[in-house]
This record gives sequence, C-alpha cells and structure tokens, in this order.
Amino acid sequence: MTTSPRYFAELDGLRAVASIAVVATHTAFAAGVYTHGTWGAATQRLEVGVAIFFVLSGFLLGLPHLERAQNGRPVESTRRYAVKRLARILPVYWVVVVVALVAVPANRGSGLGVWIGNLTLVEHFRAPFLPTGLSQMWSLSVEAAFYLVLPLLGAGLAWIARHSRNRVRSVRLTLLALGLLGVVWTTVARLPELALDWPARQLPASLAWFVGGMLLASIVADGGTTRLSRVTTTLVRDRLTCYLTAGAVFVFAATPVAGSPLLVAPSAGEAVTRHLAYLVIALLLVAPSVLAPRAGSVLAHPISRHLGHTSFALFCCHLLVLEAVMAVGGFTLFAASWPLLLGLVLGVSLLVAELLHYLVERPGMRLVRRRSPASGIAAGTEADANTTTTTPSAHH
Repeated sequence: MTTSPRYFAELDGLRAVASIAVVATHTAFAAGVYTHGTWGAATQRLEVGVAIFFVLSGFLLGLPHLERAQNGRPVESTRRYAVKRLARILPVYWVVVVVALVAVPANRGSGLGVWIGNLTLVEHFRAPFLPTGLSQMWSLSVEAAFYLVLPLLGAGLAWIARHSRNRVRSVRLTLLALGLLGVVWTTVARLPELALDWPARQLPASLAWFVGGMLLASIVADGGTTRLSRVTTTLVRDRLTCYLTAGAVFVFAATPVAGSPLLVAPSAGEAVTRHLAYLVIALLLVAPSVLAPRAGSVLAHPISRHLGHTSFALFCCHLLVLEAVMAVGGFTLFAASWPLLLGLVLGVSLLVAELLHYLVERPGMRLVRRRSPASGIAAGTEADANTTTTTPSAHH
C-alpha cells in the first residue's frame, strides 16, 4: 500500500541556506572575524546551520515513523532504509576523507586508526579533534548516529501509540521527554565540576534538534485533526513574523549570554541558552515551509533547489577548499579579508560540489533506485540532498 507523494520543495532551499551559513562561519573563523564584537560573534553563530540540518533530518526521516505511530501507516523496510542512508552519505564522504588524509600536509602520516575512524564516521566519538579539512564532519557522525537509532525510536513510538488511548498525545509527550533529556544531557556535560567533553560530542547533546523536527512531523502527520496542529499552522502562515522572530533570537544568541564565540568551552547555562536558541531559530525557519508551503517562494525556486541538491557535497568539501585557497592565495590566518575569502571559498566549493554531485552522488543514488525501486521515502538533510518527497510505503 502506498499513498500519494507530498512535496516539500522549499526544504531544498533551506538546505542551501544552511550549508552556505556553515561555509560562512568557517571562513569567518579563518579570517579572524570572530573577535570583532557582536558582529564577529554573529558570524560564529552562523553555525546554526547545523541545527537547521538536524531539524530537517528529524522532520523528513521521522515523518514516516510518526505517521506509522499516529495513523497506523506502514514504513519502508529497515534494510532498504539502511542501504539508502549508506549510499547517500558514504560515496562523497569517502572521496573527501581520502583527499584530506592524502593531500593535506598536516594529515600526512595519519595512522591506520585515524583512517578507519574517519572512514567509518566514528572518529568524532573517540578523538577530541578531527583531521585538518574534516572538522565539520562531527555533525555528519552525529547524523549517522541518529540514522542508526531512528528505526528503534520509530518502533518505540509505534508501541507507545498502540498501548495509549490518545495516540497523538502520547507520541508527542514522549518526544518532548526525549528533547528534555537532550537538554539535560547538554547541561550536565557542561557543568564545571565535571568538565566533561566526551558526552558533549554524542548524539544526546543534539537530540533536541532532531526531536524538534520530529514534533513538526507529528503536526503534519495528524492532518490538522488536533488543536495544536491547527493553531501552529495558522501562526506560521505569517512568514514575516516567523523570520523576524528568528532574526531576533539570532541576535540574542550573538550576545555573551550564549557564550564566547571563540574556542572556549561554554558554561552549562551558556551552552543550553545557545542550544535552545538554535532550536527556536531552526523551527521558525522550517515550520512555515512544511506547514504552510508556498510553491512560488524564493526557497522553492529552481536555483535554490539545485543548490540544495548539491548542499551535502558543498558541506563536505568546503574546508578542503578553504585550506587550498588560504595556501594558494597567500592569506594570513586570522588576518584576512572575510568577504574576499568567503567569495573565493564559496565559489570554488560550489564548483567542486557540482562535480561531486554529478560524478559521485547521482550515480550512487541511481544505482540504489534501480536495486530498490519505488521505496517512496526520501529525506532532506545535509546528508540527503537529492529530494524532499516523502511517501510512506509498505514493507516488501
């Protein structure tokens, strides 16, 4: 059994925005802009792009599971899901990892453990630092961890729903509890008495962002049958207010209350403030596009969508491009022109991303589609930038 597909075209454009924000924050760091007062702190806070990616993952990957829990609809097989996830992220990722470990001087001589750890996406969980040109991949490791636990989480939500008198409410309360668990985890990990680093790098430290996306999926899944769904949809139709509020929260997050923009571990209060601010910003940006989509918006424009399609490759390659541009262009670390550096890195990275998309990503996805036809489910995340169509389908 299948249902007709639903399209969230604007989410491609949002992925493009998120990936460019990540490029902007990393080039700002290399240019030394972070120390330029509130403006500099704002460039560091562009890391909010990662939160946007995670909310998108929670929404698009979680939607079939929320529809299963709340409406009894089927989901694709775990095997097919796993094959698609691996085929989506590993080919481009492996290319970038090999280039980084072979071509970047600082990484030469990396041992077998470093190679295995990075190729299998576990290096972030076992080592405090990733190799030069790969430091952004921490979020991909966390994303992959979410991929692993999602089928179990979805099964758990379905079980809770089956044994509840109010399926939708029980599912949402469970998700809220998981989000709260993530906030508590982040708080404890940043307590000065404990000074823990390892827990702050694990999936629970980002769980609230994924859960935020899943709560949006819950609202979409109920089809407007609950008061929360109707009220939320009505509110987010006012896009201008949503975007202005997101901007105000972003400015708030750029103040010292959310911690230093430098490489200084935030206090528990600062970490939670920044974490929740990013969640609010991401939800305010994503919610209008999934609850009150507009086919003619800038985010749904073909150019925006194409940039979204190549966003994963852009995300993966841009730090290697930054290393090359800094070296070839003779830029001085922490004393460069940020607009010039950003323009060069973004321009070259977009070209490299196009090549990776057409030569690596698309062939891999075509192969998967030929071997697993008509699965009907697709996810739009930094690691899944090919489509924003989602259709629940039965197991085969």
